[in-house]
Amino acid sequence: MTPVELLVQILRAGIDETLSYLTLHVITCLVPAFFIAGGISAVLSDHFVKKYLSAQAPKLQAYSIASVSGIALAVCSCTILPMFAGLYKKGAGIGPATAFLFSGPAINVLAVVFTASALSLPLGGARAFFAVTMAGAIGLTMAFVFGSSEAESTEAQPAMTDGGEVVTERQRPLWVTGGFFGTQVAILLIAATGLLTWAVKAPLLVPLFALLGYLLWAKFDRDVIDEWLQETWFFTRTIFPLLIAGTFVIGLIGAIAAIAQNMGPLEMITRGGETFVAHKVAPGLLTQNIFGETTVLSTGLGSVIGAILYMPTLLEVPIIGSLFGYTNGLMAEGPALALLLAGPSLSLPNMLVIWKTMGAKRTALYVSLVAVAATIAGLLWGLVLV
Repeated sequence: MTPVELLVQILRAGIDETLSYLTLHVITCLVPAFFIAGGISAVLSDHFVKKYLSAQAPKLQAYSIASVSGIALAVCSCTILPMFAGLYKKGAGIGPATAFLFSGPAINVLAVVFTASALSLPLGGARAFFAVTMAGAIGLTMAFVFGSSEAESTEAQPAMTDGGEVVTERQRPLWVTGGFFGTQVAILLIAATGLLTWAVKAPLLVPLFALLGYLLWAKFDRDVIDEWLQETWFFTRTIFPLLIAGTFVIGLIGAIAAIAQNMGPLEMITRGGETFVAHKVAPGLLTQNIFGETTVLSTGLGSVIGAILYMPTLLEVPIIGSLFGYTNGLMAEGPALALLLAGPSLSLPNMLVIWKTMGAKRTALYVSLVAVAATIAGLLWGLVLV
């Protein structure tokens, strides 16, 4: 294969990864998530965020809410980003916000149940326990390191919208606000799940859209709706380009790893009864022989691979079970758990958006904390608890 042909193959893999991401996630995952993020910024009252999730809120309350909030959200590392950005922009403390950012993809019910049924019940339980524990620990550490500067900045500036106007608290019945967000979360969960066909989804979605439309027509002023749409567009134009760029780079990395193993980047390969495109799994194949036992190297490498690669919701289960051979006894418990914890919560596109949202220093610490905590959890599980 000539250098030009290699370059074409690598670029095609990047395009394929991007198109695959757009096909699977934009309509069903990201669009609802952007609207929820816009709603958090425009509709959710400042009082609620300051009372329950700010740096000044009681720690037990704030971190309990943030650490378990992901239970109801079947989202991946990219879909959680607009909601995280909305909370952080609205005034949530750096600690609770990052606890929410980690817990969202890590402990959703579908992922935990799928892990327990497809891999093993103990591993599913360990994933749930360590995800909640890690979310609290990561959030508390972020607050400890950056809490003082955060407090100064929040005291000095009022909450702002994208247009530069101060967000004032609006008094509306709690059931209206709950219905506004609840219907959107339900739409996201139903649209994003791969467990239902569209023949089943459509009848479930129609009444939800009707309820949302009624609430907007009857209970919200026009200026609130306009602000919601403006905030939604703000998050879309800020986050979406970075996700596309990061996903394209992931495809390039996968293609180079595939070529290094004498595979065509777009070649279909089968492992453990599951079929994958070569560039999507080639980085994992390079390190498969390392994961046979629980060591610092294997769990640390599992965390790093999980932190870099993009894994759509639930895809981490067949990747670990079939690609890395957990179900066949080829992957030890420690690196399996480390990859399960770091994989859904981080990815290269995810890191780019977090950097854009809260800066380089906070992003570097957050990514490091996830990788280190996942490694420690894997070692504890693989060497002590199993």
